[in-house]
Amino acid sequence: MIQMKLHLLKGRKKGGYVTFGGVWEKGEAQGAFSLKDNDGTLIPMQSRALAYWPDGSIKWSGHVADSDCMSETVCLEPISKENDTKASDSMKFEETRDSITVHETQKGWDVDTGRMTLTILKASQKDLTADLAENICIDGNCLVQKVYPVFQVEHRSLEDRNLEHKNLERSEKSDNEIADDCTTERSINRTYTEVIESHGMLESTVMETSGPLQVVFLFRGMHMTGEKPGMPFVIRLYLGAGSREMKIVHTFLFDGNEEKDYLKGMGIRFETTLGGAPINHHIQYAAENRVFHEAAVMLNSSHPRLPEFFKSQMNGEMIDPKLDEKIDEVSENMPVWNRYRLIQDSAYHFEIRKQTKHECCEIKCKQGGRSKGAMSVSGENGCLTVGIRDFWQKYPGELEAQGLGKENGAVTAWFYSPACEAYDFRHYDTRSYPRTGYEGFEDVGASAFGIGVTSECTIQLEEKIMPEKELLSFAERVQNPCVYLGTPEYYHKKKAFGYWSLPHFDNEQEKLLEEQLANAFAFYKQEVENRDWYGLFDYGDVMHSYDSVRHTWRYDVGGFAWQNTELVDTYWLWLYFLRTGREDVFTMAEAMSRHCSEVDTYHFGPLKGLGSRHNVRHWGCSCKEPRIGMAGHNRFLYYLTVDDRMGDVMENVKDADLAMSKNKHNLLTLPDGRVVPGVRSGPDWSSYVSNWMTHYERTLDDFYRKRIETGIADIAATPYGFASGPDYLYDVKDGHLIYNGEIENTPNQHLQICMGGPQIWLEVADLLEDDTLKNLLADLGEFYYLSPEEKSKITEGKIVKRPFSWQFMATGVSAFAAYWKKDKALAKKTWDILFDELKKNAGTEGITPMYYAGGTEHDNCQEISWISTNTISQWCLNVIMGLEFIREFLS
Repeated sequence: MIQMKLHLLKGRKKGGYVTFGGVWEKGEAQGAFSLKDNDGTLIPMQSRALAYWPDGSIKWSGHVADSDCMSETVCLEPISKENDTKASDSMKFEETRDSITVHETQKGWDVDTGRMTLTILKASQKDLTADLAENICIDGNCLVQKVYPVFQVEHRSLEDRNLEHKNLERSEKSDNEIADDCTTERSINRTYTEVIESHGMLESTVMETSGPLQVVFLFRGMHMTGEKPGMPFVIRLYLGAGSREMKIVHTFLFDGNEEKDYLKGMGIRFETTLGGAPINHHIQYAAENRVFHEAAVMLNSSHPRLPEFFKSQMNGEMIDPKLDEKIDEVSENMPVWNRYRLIQDSAYHFEIRKQTKHECCEIKCKQGGRSKGAMSVSGENGCLTVGIRDFWQKYPGELEAQGLGKENGAVTAWFYSPACEAYDFRHYDTRSYPRTGYEGFEDVGASAFGIGVTSECTIQLEEKIMPEKELLSFAERVQNPCVYLGTPEYYHKKKAFGYWSLPHFDNEQEKLLEEQLANAFAFYKQEVENRDWYGLFDYGDVMHSYDSVRHTWRYDVGGFAWQNTELVDTYWLWLYFLRTGREDVFTMAEAMSRHCSEVDTYHFGPLKGLGSRHNVRHWGCSCKEPRIGMAGHNRFLYYLTVDDRMGDVMENVKDADLAMSKNKHNLLTLPDGRVVPGVRSGPDWSSYVSNWMTHYERTLDDFYRKRIETGIADIAATPYGFASGPDYLYDVKDGHLIYNGEIENTPNQHLQICMGGPQIWLEVADLLEDDTLKNLLADLGEFYYLSPEEKSKITEGKIVKRPFSWQFMATGVSAFAAYWKKDKALAKKTWDILFDELKKNAGTEGITPMYYAGGTEHDNCQEISWISTNTISQWCLNVIMGLEFIREFLS
């Protein structure tokens, strides 16, 4: 029987709907699936195909189910066509269970989840608003009138005024006159700021997914930041059967002018109708370890005293003013706290403030370290609870309640808090440092135009105030949402994402290597905390190179700062997760994928599909290349968790070769004067293949398969396969790599293999069932370590001085070559190179942090003085591959 066992990832919380992926060998799955509990009970499930084998059978399937109906382990089974009645059985609901109904109208869609009703609004050419939904009700009570995105931009302009002064000789002036002139000679710079709050405008609304268990609505629109719309947004709203929850995934895209457009605020607003008197309007925040709870008007009056009513109020009970005439007297003569704000202004500090009126001050209620990022606002109509995921990690965030003392108010989940300094998208300098700072080219090339960032919030509606324990539980679930995954052994057997190894500890060498892999991850996990790698536009990335003199990463030095997927640290983390199944590895890899797919990648404009090379600012380097944004980085999260936003991103990069072919730094002038685009077999073409493979398997669009096969044939036709070139001319129309001879002085040979190329090529070879790529790769692995004399002899003097540098980065390729060609000597040489690289860098200590002078264990002042993320990610990745291909030659 074909089945995939899935389990709740340790450390994640059950509750609400969960999406998960299934991976299958060719021919195993045709479209129908069932999900069973531990005792064999069928669990209602909604399914779709995510990727196909060329014969049309399913490679990756996507599923959604209510985790509250699932045990901690479940069994997913594909159903053959002759038994497809079981598939329909798995979609049936128990009689007591609600289902979603959707009725389309001219205005939008009326949705009833069985526990909650609302109207999803269509985009309208007449009403230029960005309202997503309206009239959200529970038990017939309308709690939320409407939902819409909010956005604030701060415009800055600089006025320079050089005041006139007299050119007098020093001898003609007194000391006082000289002092006065120093004041009048200076240039006075005044910065003028203006904050504009946008009302937004929907361009399209689509019911992207429609099923009995879950419906998903996709909204695209723009914010009005002036006379013209700008700053696009992409929002998905998820609704589940029998659920009172909504999940909103919000993507902000920057199309402004870095010099004047500063991000001041961004979020989702819910206009509320709480119902009842202000004494029954409650605010709760899941702070750090306990719940902060107050009411708009509190009954803690000095005179007259109402101790029992105040105690009941703080217990969350609704107070009937008719019970005591003094209640009205007190409520009319107490401050009305209309506005509350929980502001997470750093990864280490939050503050709760409240205010009576706009013209009055805010007072501080409470402060602490890391808020749990959830709030609850309640009235007689019900309770609205909102939580923002990665709240403190992606600071500055805010949870705000306005109009709490009124019948109608508003709750805003701010993904960027307007209480904090506006975000500055400008570059760190007005010039480039290509030689001293390892930046790309002489021109600056920094541009945030086209980058994005994605945030997520969850909303829950209840009939009455949420108990404190439930609010804390809700907050925990938002921060650590439910994830169901298969076992490392299952993914390995199915060759999910290609070739990688499972851990074994059968001999000392295996134990040593596994220890180093574990130490490498543990160090970077701790560095995120020690070095404060947090913030909305930073969280998920790591730094590139370390400065042992300053005992810090080179955060301010050109191309040595943020990593931006350089040398595929994404692959290292994801493959390390697949082989271990550890939740902490998954969380770090997930955050990296989310960051790199959005902030480091261009989603529209002339650079669409490309990304920015490593730099002080994520979009700072003048090198704009396909390898940074390629689909390969993002396929893991998409297929494992059915992440819809990742699907968007991968679709956006499928034609990255078009943008790269217009990139001025990628254009070559031929002797006859023609200007043509160039392409390196890696990492350019390998990145294109990653994009094309992903699009092909998702759609079976033969256009992209043919582009892959065209390039394979072109490389195979060269004299020495992957060793040839590796720099080609590129035919954009047909996808041809045009051989341009052997380039002896190329700096690109090692880049061919250290940016994900081998992993991509091996997986696409299996997808297409074509060993040409495997033979080419094996030949390269065999050729790479030959002496210059041997290379010259084989190539008849055409390849002599070309640098085949960074030999440990080729060990994955040589390990495969040794396996493919059954070359024991090459296998032994591969292990020698990997162990020598470890010893060269780490000595006898291995990958172990040390406390540096002046630091103490309490201060977390630890470092690995030789560390670079390039070295660590490539060494770990190649060890993982080596253990798969040539484990038996460890000795």
